[in-house]
Amino acid sequence: MAKRQTRRSISVRGVTYQRLKNFCDAEGQSVSGYLEDIIAERLDAAGVPVPTFVPPRPSPKLIDSEEIMSQHFTF
Repeated sequence: MAKRQTRRSISVRGVTYQRLKNFCDAEGQSVSGYLEDIIAERLDAAGVPVPTFVPPRPSPKLIDSEEIMSQHFTF
C-alpha cells in the first residue's frame, strides 16, 4: 500500500454507476481504469496541462469535545 493516499472521490447517480459497472464488467476493465482513460483523453484534447504537484488533502477539523456537548445538551 502507498505511504500516502493520492486517490480522490467523485459521486455519480446510482443508475449511472450501475450502467458503467455493467459495461466495464462486460469489457473486462475496472471502472476506475476506464474512467481515468476517458478523462485523460478529454483533458488532453482540451489542452489541460498535467500538474507537477498535487497538494495533499487538508486534515479534518478537530472538534472540541465541549463544542460537541453543547450541541446536544442544554444546561
